[in-house]
Amino acid sequence: MPPPVKCSFKCLLEWASAFTTVHQNTDINELDKFQLFFRSGSGLAEIVNVSVGLSGLAEEEIELICSPPPLPRQTHSAHEPMGRLDDSGLEALKVLIKSKAPNIIAEYEKAGTISTKNRMLLVRVAVSNLVERRGFYPSSDDKVRLAKNVVTTFPKLSVKIQEHNEGYEHYYDPASHSGFIEMKLRNLRRDMEESQRRYRRKNKTCGTVTLTLTSSMANTGEDVSEWVTLAKRMKPSPENLSTIKRAMDRTYTHRRIWITTQSPSLAEIFNQYPRFIDMPHLLDLDFDKQFEGKADLFLRKWETNIIPKLMKVAALEMSEDLENPSTTGNNSDDMLCFKALQVLTHLLPPTASGRGAGWSRCSVKSAISYLMDFVQPGTSISSLLDNPDPSRGHQPSIVCIGHPSGAAQQYLIVAKSDKIAVPLGDEGLTCAIDKLFKMYWVCNLKYPVQLQSVFSFLEHIYELPISVNKRSKVIELISKLQAIS
Repeated sequence: MPPPVKCSFKCLLEWASAFTTVHQNTDINELDKFQLFFRSGSGLAEIVNVSVGLSGLAEEEIELICSPPPLPRQTHSAHEPMGRLDDSGLEALKVLIKSKAPNIIAEYEKAGTISTKNRMLLVRVAVSNLVERRGFYPSSDDKVRLAKNVVTTFPKLSVKIQEHNEGYEHYYDPASHSGFIEMKLRNLRRDMEESQRRYRRKNKTCGTVTLTLTSSMANTGEDVSEWVTLAKRMKPSPENLSTIKRAMDRTYTHRRIWITTQSPSLAEIFNQYPRFIDMPHLLDLDFDKQFEGKADLFLRKWETNIIPKLMKVAALEMSEDLENPSTTGNNSDDMLCFKALQVLTHLLPPTASGRGAGWSRCSVKSAISYLMDFVQPGTSISSLLDNPDPSRGHQPSIVCIGHPSGAAQQYLIVAKSDKIAVPLGDEGLTCAIDKLFKMYWVCNLKYPVQLQSVFSFLEHIYELPISVNKRSKVIELISKLQAIS
């Protein structure tokens, strides 16, 4: 039992006033006896009878003997500082992995990275140990230390995609409170009683593509209506191309302000600037103005660098749903590109994070249809705009007349809800993906919620800051590609 708590008579009266009701006309001289009740947690303090005299009481001290309530049955008190894991945490993690999941070390030494299955095992083992030490609500310092220990133990799992990152943030990011460690802790807390939860659940909003206007753009006062009309009315003949490009260049600032402040639909944008339809390379020019020097990064990296490494990751992650694409069927450029898109939609599958913003049920196998679809050879372009599906929203996607494995195919960007079809000539599938991504940014469109992770990965290829909420699976995939030689 703790030592008696001592307090002055003045302090005693203050405590008493909180737990007793005294009529406002009662004279203090008539108050010769009262009872105090103390509550702390679920424990009830002893009832202490205090006799009050009429003289010399201001100087007296009265001892109150209170029985402390039992501590809650958990690893640590909710009011105690958690502290950090000790300096031996790194060695302890290595010993833990060796004893409970030695196959992780074997795979890492062989492949230079670890599969998604073993990453989930690694997080499960490490977080379970963390919960045993620190309870279900470890401090941010504890989670950061664990994340750092993971990438220190497996250096090739570290990935820096932005200058301020240290490489461990996909396991735990203290700024956004996200990452594999945080996700695992949240999953473990799902079955807890609501009364046991420290925080209430909050609804999350879906990330969107946002664009920022520079002050020079916002302050422009130039009247460009004549140039807008010229770009709209002039037909794209060879002799008019240079004039049309100049008109689009002169109207760029006006166009960006209109699109970013008024949020017009794709139909409204292309009605005002129809040259985007019959001269789709104008999307490249606008994108290059938005992100100088980055317009050609996808075409440079995708086929020569990204696709071969994606195929190696696919072999590592090979499952019933994802056969090794590098060993099956036609391996033409377009077919390899299509297989790489299939790999991406399997490695970065649809999540439920967008259910509040247009989510419709979508399996992993059907996710690619939100990016690319196929129709029979000979299908007319006008028929592609018939019977729009309301569940698909206004997001454009690629339509292939034919199939990438066929002898001939034609690619278009189609937005059925807006009655827009942009033929891409004889450009291949890689160029079609490049144009589609640029259209999303030039026209300030939201990504399909089913493919937000896929588009986040494409942002990485273009060396853009990830615009949507940080996604650990995207960063994990980036780390795997960097680890593969």
